[in-house]
Amino acid sequence: MFLYHFIFRTYLVQISNLVGSWSGQLMVLYHDLYLPNKLRRKTTMSSAKKIGLFACTGVVAGNMMGSGIALLPANLASIGGIAIWGWVISIIGAMSLAYVYARLATKNPQQGGPIAYAGEISPAFGFQTGVLYYHANWIGNLAIGITAVSYLSTFFPILNNPVPAGIACIAIVWIFTFVNMLGGTWVSRLTTIGLVLVLIPVVMTAVVGWHWFDVATYQANWNTSSTTDSHAVIKSILLCLWAFVGVESAAVSTGMVKNPKRTVPLATMLGTAMAGIVYIAATQVIAGMYPASQMAASGAPFAISASTILGGWAAPMVSAFTAFACLTSLGSWMMLVGQAGVRAANDGNFPKVYGEVDNNGIPKKGLLLAAVKMTALMVLITLMNSAGGKASDLFGELTGIAVLLTMLPYFYSCVDLIRFEGINIRNFVSLICSVLGCVFCFIALMGASSFELAGTFIVSLIILMFYGRKMHQRQNNASDNNTTANAH
Repeated sequence: MFLYHFIFRTYLVQISNLVGSWSGQLMVLYHDLYLPNKLRRKTTMSSAKKIGLFACTGVVAGNMMGSGIALLPANLASIGGIAIWGWVISIIGAMSLAYVYARLATKNPQQGGPIAYAGEISPAFGFQTGVLYYHANWIGNLAIGITAVSYLSTFFPILNNPVPAGIACIAIVWIFTFVNMLGGTWVSRLTTIGLVLVLIPVVMTAVVGWHWFDVATYQANWNTSSTTDSHAVIKSILLCLWAFVGVESAAVSTGMVKNPKRTVPLATMLGTAMAGIVYIAATQVIAGMYPASQMAASGAPFAISASTILGGWAAPMVSAFTAFACLTSLGSWMMLVGQAGVRAANDGNFPKVYGEVDNNGIPKKGLLLAAVKMTALMVLITLMNSAGGKASDLFGELTGIAVLLTMLPYFYSCVDLIRFEGINIRNFVSLICSVLGCVFCFIALMGASSFELAGTFIVSLIILMFYGRKMHQRQNNASDNNTTANAH
């Protein structure tokens, strides 16, 4: 009960982090766009009351945990209980990255977070990171949509199939696109409630589900991947990391913390570890409660565990809560992605059409462009999975792509901390965490399929081609200005 209260309190303290977000940049956008002035002032006033290590750790853990875990047990069932080692590696990597970002936030604060840190290494990397982040976010939105559709399969079983699930996801994308174009800011204000609701069955399964844990079932589910143990572990890392994407924005504001230089990095690591422990407990207990084949075929794994623990009446309730959380989350994130496009256009990194807004500040064209891209990718992935598979397969493909697009930004941030603090004994912990963060990025890339890896690499290089075009235009503009000045 204390844990539920703690999580709920955490979300109220950090109301600007409604979606347990992937980007500090987007969280700032939400705060500026959606919070009423009165509530914004209250948030600022409450920040004046300094919090200690314990409360700060709770805030970080609450920001980290979200709907990203909702469909993972179904995906991990195709790998087995051996994914626990993938979780361990992911937690170590996520804690290292969390320390890197917390250290950078306290020692070298920069507006824009990972984008700014990459830009400190090279402007080209900053440009690349900004574009990668934008695309990772709208691709991640599709994964949120698929999670909602999968939990709706409790009421509409046909949605367990990839084609109906893909069509439903596309329909949801366009519905929320038009809702946002009409000014659907009310959707965002429901997200906090939804996220608290979605965490209740996860925490309940992690704590209470052990009563139904069967050792023989767990042993039978140990490695269901039909591959070697080492390959299964590496493959699981990419899935596990999805639950930790957003680690760069988990650290609380230094202005609300006592002794931030010590407290923020420590609380960020402890909070990340706390979230990881809940994730491990929830997914591992499910691996011992049900045969892997049953869980892999499920579109609503935590609805099934809730029905076992509480009774059959709980399954539709949990499914409805989770679908509600994902839909409200998707609605708010679609607007945030649109606003991120506006910022990128204003910075000269995106075409001007992304920066066009109406009288209400709504980037209608940017929203439509994002919806078109989401539709195109959803159609492509649905066709790839139409011959067989389940709706959760679509989720696995989307999360894999979204996670891979964040690996370069994470890597650049680790390198930037090494650049900033140097290699010496005094900053030994920073060096170790930076190196571990880099190694973790390499391991995550190893877990990708050849198609995903090639696609990520090609996209990253194409972005640099556009940066070359941008630099050419800048040089031409500078040359024209010099010519005009000389003429006068």
